[in-house]
Amino acid sequence: MSTVVAKAPARISLAGGGTDLPAFYERHGGAVVSLTIDAYATAHAARRAADLELVSADTGARELIPTPQFSRRMRPPILAEEFLLYQKAVAWHFGIERGTLSLSSAIPAGAGLGSSGAVCVALVRAAAEFVGEELDRSAVAETAFRIEAHVLRRGCGKQDQYASAFGGLNLIEFFRDGSVDVTPLDVDAQARATLQRRLMVFSNGSRRSAVLPLQEQARRSESDPDTVLALARLKDMAYETREALERGNADAVGQIMDEAWKAKQHLNSTVASPEILRSYSVARAAGAVGGKLAGAGLGGTLVLYCHEDGHDDVRRALAAEGWRQRAVAMEQDGAVLCADDGAGNDIIGG
Repeated sequence: MSTVVAKAPARISLAGGGTDLPAFYERHGGAVVSLTIDAYATAHAARRAADLELVSADTGARELIPTPQFSRRMRPPILAEEFLLYQKAVAWHFGIERGTLSLSSAIPAGAGLGSSGAVCVALVRAAAEFVGEELDRSAVAETAFRIEAHVLRRGCGKQDQYASAFGGLNLIEFFRDGSVDVTPLDVDAQARATLQRRLMVFSNGSRRSAVLPLQEQARRSESDPDTVLALARLKDMAYETREALERGNADAVGQIMDEAWKAKQHLNSTVASPEILRSYSVARAAGAVGGKLAGAGLGGTLVLYCHEDGHDDVRRALAAEGWRQRAVAMEQDGAVLCADDGAGNDIIGG
């Protein structure tokens, strides 16, 4: 195929975040309930007569690797500009010596919405199709995880890659042997619509890497009993969230999120700044049932569950704290191939 385009969505984790780290699930198993939203990373792979071109469409960063230098310049540890690292690692994994591998993303980096996982999934989906390698959704997710965790050594968990590859509202289970099961939640249309209406997403523009807090959490989950107990409770909450949604009790999600917020305080020493803690208290006082700070507890995205009659009060209260609401919608497709319509627009395909 001469040109391939693939998209992969961002995600919001509702419950169980942190139990997808190998340091925990390899000992105790993990579980997450997450949903994907309509913000995407998009990867393009195109033929070239010679050389490998890596491009960040968002920043304009570009690296050209002459074909004769491929074996010397394309080997771990992967060295590249920050905005070209994933393109380079994926090209190395699939052995793409000639071609253009380009990436753009509408997912804010460091916002806690699984941006790096979506980026890697989109690139893997496009690259696999480009070289003629057939990968199902599980294989796309696992390949993306291995590239992030073992090639780029990012110390990440597994939920982002699986959520982005599969799409939709799912229970994702992580087993001690490294295997993963993704089970779509059996949620009726009314409960799904209620959840959609009552989830409010806010951004304060801050961006923080989750690498260091995840590393701290991994260390604590190996030696600190309080961290293990907190993560075990978060794992239980994932199953409680599934049960609540499948029974049509969307309100229980907000209550579980509030309990999870408190449990998260045990996972690392900087789970939330005083400003974040104040903002969450303000939101709760204004009417939010519960919520979470996305991204290992450190991202710049606040996800709240709030009844419709409290939306205006919560919106005004958080605006005074420097937060702006971000409109999001749930999506179901996960990572998909796209076709260009000739006018530069991507059309989602199968």
